[in-house]
Amino acid sequence: MKISILLSAIALLFIVSSVQAQTQETEAIRKKLWLNYENTTLDPANGKIFYEQRLDRNPLYGLLEMRKSLADNNIQEYLPMFQGIIMGSYKIGDKITARLPTLEERKVQKIKFFPHPGRYKFDFWIQPLFSAIFGYRDQTVQSNTSVLLQTQFYLWQGMVLNAGIDFPITNDMNSHPKIIRPAPVFLNQFFAFGKNFVSASAGYFYNDQYGVNVQYRHTDMTNPWSYGAEAGLTGMYYYPKGGIYAGPLDQLFLQADVAYRVAQPDVTIKLSGGQYLHKDRGARIDLIKQFTNVEVGVYAMKTRNGGTAGFNFAIPIPPGKILQGQNARLRTTDQFRWEYSYTRGFQIGERYRTGYMLDQKLRQYHTTYLNAQRQNN
Repeated sequence: MKISILLSAIALLFIVSSVQAQTQETEAIRKKLWLNYENTTLDPANGKIFYEQRLDRNPLYGLLEMRKSLADNNIQEYLPMFQGIIMGSYKIGDKITARLPTLEERKVQKIKFFPHPGRYKFDFWIQPLFSAIFGYRDQTVQSNTSVLLQTQFYLWQGMVLNAGIDFPITNDMNSHPKIIRPAPVFLNQFFAFGKNFVSASAGYFYNDQYGVNVQYRHTDMTNPWSYGAEAGLTGMYYYPKGGIYAGPLDQLFLQADVAYRVAQPDVTIKLSGGQYLHKDRGARIDLIKQFTNVEVGVYAMKTRNGGTAGFNFAIPIPPGKILQGQNARLRTTDQFRWEYSYTRGFQIGERYRTGYMLDQKLRQYHTTYLNAQRQNN
């Protein structure tokens, strides 16, 4: 009798210890995942969580990991943000559904942004830049390669200052000196109201252009149709030894586009046209396929300066997090984008790049894309 009681006590102690260990392990995982998020607001009374996650280009990871990190199972709605602006309100069921944020939700988040400047980490990331021309007899590959160490400073809701340092590696494509210099430095304001999104930038952009750029897009995260417009006024700049050269603002860039997302096989068709750099005018068609971590596209275009075709892709750069604490983080960039054009040297449909293209950013939050990943896993 005494032996059976002793054995029962040992078994009970073992079960309790196992449960405690499992609870501690689960709590440790939750705390580790929670470090990935910034600008979080938990609203258990209404079953909502507002959050921002800058590590992954795929919002599904942030959505599912947030659910895993929450001890409160009463949370039903997830509201991811970009630069402090709510992208949508999502529910996770058999399918992921989305709705527009209410004016009250946007107002609450705006009020919380100002008195809490510490809601964001000091975030630094490593980003490669690469451009190349192939096929010349004297030199088969001509490339311009550099590595950027970049960061962002949040000034107010939606407004960030992008800055960094550019470390050049190779340059066979122009006569610019291979010196350590500032990375693109520019302001970006992101807005959202209803189904309308705006990105306005000013400063020194990629592709050696400086000036102003405004992008507009009308999109519904549940609707296959979207359309947008873009306008910019820029000039050329570069860094000679000992300073900076900036030419006149003489490049007017004007574009309009319409896009349709085909459910099967989940391909986006985008038709765009207008004026490119160097006063070149024409039209372009893109076919874009989104995979879980990779986006691949092919395109063709015809302009005054000629016709060309090519491909582009966007991929994450491993390993992601390198060092991360409560207040600071060092990581690799969430994505590397590159585009190849078959025809070169004729200034056909050229453009510059700001921090992000609005249509590329928004299609990551489309419910068709998010649900397709869950079905494939």
